[in-house]
Amino acid sequence: MTLRYLAPNLVTSLAMLLGMLAVVLAMEGAYTAAAWLVVWSTFLDRADGVVARALRATSEFGVQMDSFADFFNFGAVPAFIIYRALGAAPGLPFGAGMGRALVLATCALWVLAASYRLARFNSIADDPRYKGLFFGIPTTLAAGTLMTGFLAMVQYSGPGAEVAAAAAGPRLLGALAIPTSGWWVFLGWMLALALLKVSNMRVRKPIPGRSLSGVVIGVFGVVGLVGSALRVLPELLVAIPSAFIVFWLLRQRRPELRAIPAPPMIPVTRASSGS
Repeated sequence: MTLRYLAPNLVTSLAMLLGMLAVVLAMEGAYTAAAWLVVWSTFLDRADGVVARALRATSEFGVQMDSFADFFNFGAVPAFIIYRALGAAPGLPFGAGMGRALVLATCALWVLAASYRLARFNSIADDPRYKGLFFGIPTTLAAGTLMTGFLAMVQYSGPGAEVAAAAAGPRLLGALAIPTSGWWVFLGWMLALALLKVSNMRVRKPIPGRSLSGVVIGVFGVVGLVGSALRVLPELLVAIPSAFIVFWLLRQRRPELRAIPAPPMIPVTRASSGS
């Protein structure tokens, strides 16, 4: 009976191995390949939950495994890729001095935000008041948005602003060439995503096939899966989660969302005395 619990945890373990490989590739300078592995990990993160529910193999152990994988794959690994890639680019001002310090600080905040968000989410996950809601954008979504944004920046970086060689393939934005200053904007965007992870922005969890948002997200998920498998069109892949984030940001003033009380910044629960 316990063998069925192995399947979802194997998927989670595979995602962690992809994260480890992404670190190795980033150390070797293959930054775009590393970023694509993180994007692939976001789909495995979704798959382990689907497998667990299909096999009725959800467990507390699986929850903890998934949380550790999320921190590593979507907290530590993206920060490492960005730090290595921007610091090593000869045409960018991030190799030394204040530029390097800024990259380091942004990446450190990203990691801290990921750890805080996961700990807070785990602390309130069983609270019925917050059922069906995210507070702040999920770590997986933030990492996928960051990595596809990074890949799009690489694809369209102009002369002198290259971090890695642009991949061959279709370019929806044609001859667009992003200057060096665009990477400063990218760092600001990374910081904004980190802050949104730890915010009280209310986001309803989509129910696949049971709501319009669930259907739309399902279609976008298929598009993202195909694009990621082929490693093409990062500009489209980053637009999809970015539009989702903007959609929920614009809905924050709706009375039904504002009426939902936010959890404490540091949830404190009494430990169970049972087994």
